[in-house]
Amino acid sequence: MKFEQKMSSKEDGISSVLVAIMLVVLLGFAAISIDVGKLYWEKAQLQNGADTSALSIAAICAKDFADPLCVPESTVAQLLANRNANDVASTVESVSILSNEVTVTTAASEEGAPANSISTWFAKILDPTFASSEVRASATAIWGPPKFLGTKFPLAFSQCEIDSSPTFDGNLQFLMSHGVDDKDSKKNPDACHSTSSGHEIPGGFGWLTQEPLDSCSVDTIIGEWEFTDVGNDFKDGCMLTLSKWKDMLEAGETVIAFLPVFDDVRGTGAGGEFKIYSYAAIEIHGWHFKNDKKPEAVLDYQPPAVAKVIKDGDYKNSDLGFVGRFIRYVFDDEDASGGGGTDHYGAGVVRLSN
Repeated sequence: MKFEQKMSSKEDGISSVLVAIMLVVLLGFAAISIDVGKLYWEKAQLQNGADTSALSIAAICAKDFADPLCVPESTVAQLLANRNANDVASTVESVSILSNEVTVTTAASEEGAPANSISTWFAKILDPTFASSEVRASATAIWGPPKFLGTKFPLAFSQCEIDSSPTFDGNLQFLMSHGVDDKDSKKNPDACHSTSSGHEIPGGFGWLTQEPLDSCSVDTIIGEWEFTDVGNDFKDGCMLTLSKWKDMLEAGETVIAFLPVFDDVRGTGAGGEFKIYSYAAIEIHGWHFKNDKKPEAVLDYQPPAVAKVIKDGDYKNSDLGFVGRFIRYVFDDEDASGGGGTDHYGAGVVRLSN
């Protein structure tokens, strides 16, 4: 009987030790699952706040670098950082703005916890030095004209042609797929690349070599030369694009096209090349590409305002191109990456760089 009592006492002691060990293990798991999860959750909120703040300030700076909100003291950062926090409380540690880049760093903010930190309730039971942990996030956004763009329409326009094209009601312009002789000042003389025919390249027009040939796209890079596709005939690969745009316009939707702009030419005919300078955003209102060789109806879409521009400008039936309005447009396109530098013709990219 005494032996059984001794064994029971020993078993009780071992059980107590095991329970104590298990409690420590359970607290450890709680610290990992709850405290670490809390840290990750806080980090995600801070990152959202930093991303949103950086993109928003970059968009403001891209539009107007002199804007009073395009400064390190901008209230936009704190406002958006707080809105992205569940407790509506975050710390904006810093905002750095360079010529075409903004970096926002956010940090945690919790009542009762040290600066830039959140409390870790279970971890501090195991070790008081783990009572809190600092949490930060950082985001950098850049802006500028797109360095690369997989354009959806392989037609380039001269910088001079854009500058000199007359505007009509509603600031509409007729941008032709070729320039005109600089003596014909009523239209859009191309003083930089004037030839006897008015073409930017003798024997050439504004079409670029499509990739593949039956597509309606061409990859262009700012500062590099692109081969021209000779002839003024509309490219078959773009028929579907115009059909889609026509449907959108007739449904009351807005069509924005991003088109390459060149500032230099070399060569002639099939060997001619354009040097891509930038990209321009144009709000398409209509077009005239129909001729004897290409009589398809979709190639001549002229709502009343578009027909009036062509009539008032005294353009001939052989003058082919788009009628539209150039706009200032900051965009984020999956086919484009920001290239930095100055903003050309209002087309720009705002995106996160990290």
